[in-house]
Amino acid sequence: MTDPAILPASSILGRYLTIAGLVALFGEENLLKLAGIGGFNSASGRVLDETKLQAQIDRAQSLIDGYVLGRFPGLRSLTCETMPASLKGAAGDLVIYWLRDRVGDKGNVDDVVQTRYREAIRWLEGIRDGKTDFGASVPALTPETGVANSIQGSFPESRAETILEGY
Repeated sequence: MTDPAILPASSILGRYLTIAGLVALFGEENLLKLAGIGGFNSASGRVLDETKLQAQIDRAQSLIDGYVLGRFPGLRSLTCETMPASLKGAAGDLVIYWLRDRVGDKGNVDDVVQTRYREAIRWLEGIRDGKTDFGASVPALTPETGVANSIQGSFPESRAETILEGY
């Protein structure tokens, strides 16, 4: 198994999940089956296709950003190490689904992977809609972050008190 401490610099890319984090979540053997390159007859002759993995991690990050950054802009300032574990898990489920969606020339998505993908999307929709949370203290939309959470207006002074004056 590849030691996460010696993975190349490309494995540290990603705010929600890194290649090393993906290996930790799902195991190198499983990832070699989905995104391995090299000898097909044994795992010892295969290595992870980091370009393919990073492309799917970036795809998951973009999707998650679309769901959560509007409500939790403070996530932009977090690193992968400080990111809530629930978001890392959701990113991992998305990546695995997309990797299994096209293995070789056919799809290989089983019921468990598809269910986890759908649950991750439903959970992200709940975060976006304010119906659920991810159990972390991340600044939400507040006036201090520069995004107002109320509507304000400016109106001219009322003439109601003086309008009938003189009648």
